[in-house]
Amino acid sequence: MSGPPDETASDWPQSDFQAKGDEPRGDEPRGDEPRGDEPRGGAEAAAPAGAGHPSPEVEAGEVSTSGGWDPRLHGERRRPTTAEQAVPWLIGLILALAGVCIVLLALIFTGPEGLAENSSSSPSASAAPSPSTAPSSPPPSVTPTAVTTPSPPPTFGPLEMVYLGEPSAGAKLTLLRRDFSTSAAAVPVAALYTAPTKATWAPDGRIGAVLLGGSVVALAPGVSTKTISDHLTAMAFGDDSTTLYALRITPAGANDQAEVLAIDAYTGTMKTVATMTYAHPVTYPDPPLTESQFADNGGLDRIYATVDGYLVVWILAAPDIYRVDPVDGAVTNVTREPILWSPDQSKRVDVETVTAGKDQLILRDHAGTQLASISLGGLASHVRWAGTNNEVVFTLGTYGPGTVVQQNLYVWDLTNGKAPSPLTSDNTSRSPEWLGVAQAWLP
Repeated sequence: MSGPPDETASDWPQSDFQAKGDEPRGDEPRGDEPRGDEPRGGAEAAAPAGAGHPSPEVEAGEVSTSGGWDPRLHGERRRPTTAEQAVPWLIGLILALAGVCIVLLALIFTGPEGLAENSSSSPSASAAPSPSTAPSSPPPSVTPTAVTTPSPPPTFGPLEMVYLGEPSAGAKLTLLRRDFSTSAAAVPVAALYTAPTKATWAPDGRIGAVLLGGSVVALAPGVSTKTISDHLTAMAFGDDSTTLYALRITPAGANDQAEVLAIDAYTGTMKTVATMTYAHPVTYPDPPLTESQFADNGGLDRIYATVDGYLVVWILAAPDIYRVDPVDGAVTNVTREPILWSPDQSKRVDVETVTAGKDQLILRDHAGTQLASISLGGLASHVRWAGTNNEVVFTLGTYGPGTVVQQNLYVWDLTNGKAPSPLTSDNTSRSPEWLGVAQAWLP
């Protein structure tokens, strides 16, 4: 707020107003001075107090109500008193404060932290939310996520294994399970409507797979069979008992292309690990008994999961044996197939042919020293170690009537010095796999 307007002397007639203290011009007497020899203070001095002049209190600060403002008596324009000057300032201040209050109230009732949203002026950990923000229902309680504990691996009997055979004379070939240390009969795992070319079982004993006409069928005791892939020629479980490594060979003109696949045996998810190309090999058949031994040892195409974490691919008549890294797919060449050792990697059993149609089993230590040997009346194949490191089971093939190939299972106890003992006599049993025992293939 500004003060009263500054009015100049031109606003007032000069004949009616002259500022107090102005000097008279020339010899012109002042209007209030005595003329001639009239004594000073004559009529004015003789005037009684209060007759024509305001009291000092009125001159000091208030306007006389009796006669109004007389410039001839007061000599100058009266200035506003302090109280009068303060009135407009006070009015302006009040209006400004009112405006500030209005703005603050608007902010309070519309802002995100205003009283309309939170009735409490200070935060409190125990204060309940205001009705406008209280949830319509209590917040859900937090339940810790249950940690799934893997079930322990199953346990198996000392001579419990799976193998291919006939549960009864003339029956279809079946994958059977039996613990030969008891008198219990074999239990069918899966009836096979066509002759399988290969069968394998996971090291933990939970799941197995058979190769039927180029298709891999995963199966487990008490679980329905499930086809998870096709056009395959070889397979082997990895040490994790879940991944099934398989080999797919596809003709490519004068060459063949071999793909190494990693398959989840439970879901069927598959990916290519590596691919090799080589000249198409030419093979020739052998006598039936030798062919049966050859097929039981893996057939034309073989894949091994070795204990050092690699895969070895062997293909009959191919120019090379391939070593594959299942992590990055790197492929290198090696000079021979892996050797099967006992689980503690201290002993191995070599199969050597002595005469036509007859083999010999030789037990050797890690240095190659011969520890024991036994002569057989047929050809041995598919040798597998028990978890005790002291027993091996194998297929023994012989000729029956009319040169029909007969196959049965035998176990060789390495501690009693005796000849291998027969486990089956149906003449159709082959490809035994110990349940719950990982086979130690070493490069």
